[in-house]
Amino acid sequence: MSLDEINFPDVNYGSDNKDKIYELTHKEYSPFFGCDYWEVFIFCMSYAYAKGFEIKKVPGVGSLPAKVFQTPSRNLMRALAIDHLNSQRKKNDTSNPLDIIKNPKEYVKICEMYAYSGFKEIYNIITNNDADKIKNEDLLMNLIKAVVASRS
Repeated sequence: MSLDEINFPDVNYGSDNKDKIYELTHKEYSPFFGCDYWEVFIFCMSYAYAKGFEIKKVPGVGSLPAKVFQTPSRNLMRALAIDHLNSQRKKNDTSNPLDIIKNPKEYVKICEMYAYSGFKEIYNIITNNDADKIKNEDLLMNLIKAVVASRS
């Protein structure tokens, strides 16, 4: 077992989102129907980061067990945190953003803030979607395409 696996904390998606994340993973109208909470977390985190959302402090404590975040998800979280820190650097800052990978609690905290910042918008888009116009299975892909188009 690696040191990262030992030190990786439980992940907080926001205590005020508990019922809503349950809804998104258990209601058939949601493209996340049948998914695990961590998948919603990763999507919201990535969406908020790609859209440049301002990050917000997350209420509550970690409730997603560390073990549900496998290596590919953790690598994505590390990469996001590194890029976030790099984008926040001041002109004469000599710190190395790569150092964040040595501190799972810190890079998870950054990812939690992005996921929390994106969750409300994703929840509202999904719950207000007109399934007659946009099929559930197309909804997430349309969101991804819109983000990619806005960054081009």
